[in-house]
Order: sequence, then structure tokens, then C-alpha cells
Amino acid sequence: MRHTGLVAGLQTAVMSVLILGPVAGYLTTRSGGPAAKAAATLTGAAAPACGELDDGKIHVPPDWTTFEPPAVGHSYADPAFGCSVMRLTDGAQEETTSDGKHLSFMNYYSTLSAVNAGDSMVLITSDDGGWRIKSVDGKLVVASDKMPTMNSGHPVWDASNGEVFYYTHGNALYRGSIEGGSVKGTAIYTFSEYRGIVSPDAADLSQDGDHIALVGQNPSNTMDVFVWSLSEEKKTSVYTTSCQVNQWGVTQTPQPGCVHKLLLTPDNRLATDFTDDGTGVEQGLRLWDGSRLIHLQDSTNHIDTGYDASGKPVFIDMGRSSTLAGEDNPCSSGWGLDVRELNDLSAATCLLDKQPSWHVSYRGSPAQPWAALSFFDDGKSGPELFNGNAAFEKPTFDNWVLYQDEIMLVRIDRGSVYRLAHARSRSAEGYWNQPHAAISRDGKYVVFTSNMAHPNGCPAGMHVPGQCTDVYLIRVR
Repeated sequence: MRHTGLVAGLQTAVMSVLILGPVAGYLTTRSGGPAAKAAATLTGAAAPACGELDDGKIHVPPDWTTFEPPAVGHSYADPAFGCSVMRLTDGAQEETTSDGKHLSFMNYYSTLSAVNAGDSMVLITSDDGGWRIKSVDGKLVVASDKMPTMNSGHPVWDASNGEVFYYTHGNALYRGSIEGGSVKGTAIYTFSEYRGIVSPDAADLSQDGDHIALVGQNPSNTMDVFVWSLSEEKKTSVYTTSCQVNQWGVTQTPQPGCVHKLLLTPDNRLATDFTDDGTGVEQGLRLWDGSRLIHLQDSTNHIDTGYDASGKPVFIDMGRSSTLAGEDNPCSSGWGLDVRELNDLSAATCLLDKQPSWHVSYRGSPAQPWAALSFFDDGKSGPELFNGNAAFEKPTFDNWVLYQDEIMLVRIDRGSVYRLAHARSRSAEGYWNQPHAAISRDGKYVVFTSNMAHPNGCPAGMHVPGQCTDVYLIRVR
């Protein structure tokens, strides 16, 4: 599931309610599905405050062609699953570029924590590459023109101080402290051995809050992918790639050279998703253990990492023989999402079976065992196109599949599955229209992207034609 990332767009220019049952008049299901699952015994975290326990049935979203979300700072109750959804942005109204164009807003990738440690603010990006910070009720905290100058890639929140985030500029790592409506930037370390550094696509701050994954452009014009300890001010792991940095250099692109995405495992190892799939050394998804690259996937798909319910480091993926030779999928279909041990790839359990195309968000542990999943259409059907698209089809039980367009929470031990809301995004219109739901570090919030405000198509005057997304938030704790 490769994509061009935000670079393509750059170059072209709350409180939830406890749901006790279905919402009258709105829940529509296909009969004959598997029996509804009984509520599981929860041993590490309570059930979410909203949503419906999975019944294994298709739920077609009502009012698909006419639904309009509320204004920024207001919420609506999802008509199928009941969670209260807060709108945080309105790209068609809030900001314009110097040429008067309107911006499309996103929470970026599912593997990046958009919500801060204090559960009070959200990092939001736009398709001109800018960042701004809003409160969890949609109020502007730091405007984009008050954010510090930073390299491409993305900032990451501190794990404990809700007023602090980290970012890169030139060849230095900075701490950004929110003060009033602005940010005070302080260089905390300069990497003189590199021409530039970047916090690349997908990588979040470590689960222990002390490590960050970075890419540095070395004098040979190749890249060091490394882990940096904030407290010790030293590299705890380094892998030097053989590929050349692309023409933008590491500071001007969130996907430098041959590195497509980068993740930190819960035990602070580097999981590098290289640009090309294949069985080669720098292809597919590789885990650097300090001395060798371990093959996690040769044909990659969306993953995230964390600890399982017993404290073992795992990653969530769709493992099978087509992904890595000799690997089996533990789900009955043979292609479901699994939870796989990083130290024993043969040890895997089925998380969710028969899923559509997905994004996964997990930074969890026995204390926070919930993963957020978001599903989208990859262009195979008509319902997730704009109403005005000639290929659009109204959703029916014949063209809507199980879990399509949904946001859900799944326990890492598959104890229970809660369906929270439909993303209501016409994701078949382009990559950044996919929901990319991201769970907060403590599991309290789920943030996602949707173009639901424009079911008939994006309004004229958008910065990137066809992109008109906004950011929405669900409180689940």
C-alpha cells in the first residue's frame, strides 16, 4: 500500500455518551451474519465510553449523500454506532494561503500521536506543509504563522509535558514550548556530523518518552537512520543505509532517499519501511537490532507497534506467505490482521479478520491494550466517491462491505471489538482523504481525517484540487 505522501500535495503548491443500544431509526444491518459477540472480561482497561460491540454485521451509513457535520467546536452523534464526534477544523472557512486558496487539514499518519500528553491539544497539518495546534474542542491555540520554522517531516509531542513538542531544523533537534499563542524554540542538540536531520514519516516519540527516531544526511550523501536518547544525549542505535539522498535532501522531504517510513518499536529498535518491496537487504520492512536487519515483511502493509497484553513487543500487520516467505496468517480467512511478536515472528494471534483496506494506530501495553483501526476504500467501489463523480454509487448492502469506512477500537488480545463511528470520508478520491485514525498515547481520544463536509465534491479555490478534508475527534475514555 505505497503512496506518495504529503510531498505530492506540497509540490502542487467532547465528551462522548455511553451507548446502551442502537440509535433508533438509524441502525441498518444485513441479517444472517455471525452472532453478536458477548462482552469480554476486561483485565487492564475498561470498555470504551461509546460505540457498539461488534455484531459481525454490515452497517450501511444512513444519510450518506446528504449528511452535513456541525460547525467547528460542535459535535454530532454517529447515527450508526452512537459515539459523539467533535469537529476541530473547517478548511473551507478557516485559513487561506497568500493566493487566497483554502487549505485541507489532516492529523497526518495513524502511527503519530496527534493529541498531547495533557489530552488538551491536537497537532494538525495542512496540504501546504504547515502545522498549527488546536484544543480538543476546536479552539486555535497556536496559529500556523506562530509555529517555528522546521524541516519537513513532522513534530512529535513530549510523552509527559503537554506543553512541549520536538522538531528538527537544519541539523539540530529542538524543543518547542508553547507560551501563550506562540512557541519558544530551543536547540537541545546540534548534530555537526550531518548536513541535516529529519523526523521522518510515521515515527512517533518512543513509549518510554526518552527516544526519538531520526534520519541524518552524512558526508557521503547517504543516510544514517538512528535512535536518539533525549536524557543521555547519545545515539542508542545507528544504521547507515547504502542509498543516496534524493534531490531535496533530508530536510526538505518527510521520505528521504530509500526510507519510506520509520517506526520505533516499544523496546526502542528501528523498524524501517524501505521504499521498494522485495527480498533485498534494503527492501520491505526491516528491523535493525544493532547488528543486522531482520526481515519483518518483504511485501509491506500498514503496521504499528507496541506491547501486547503480557508485555511482549509486537507489531500489528497482515502477515502471510505473500508478505514474508514461510509465514502463516492465524486468522481463518488467511488474510486478517494479526498481532505478531517481534522476537518470534512465528508467534501470532488473529486480531481482526476479513477487514477492508486499513490504517492501524497502536502505542499500547497491558495498561492500554486498545488499538485504533480505520478502514477505507482503495478505489474499488463507487460509494466512497463524491456524489458528483460519474462513477458514484449510493451505498447498499450489495456494494458496502463489512467494516467499510469505520473507526473502531480492538483489544490487542482480541478480547473485544468496538465500532465507534463511520469516518464518512470519500476516501476513493485520494490518499489524504483516507481517515488515518490515530489513538492518543493514553487511549483517551481517537482523531481522524474526513472530507464529510463536502459530499458533492470539494469547493472551488482549494489549495490542492480534490482535497478538502478536516479533522475530527472522538473521546473514548
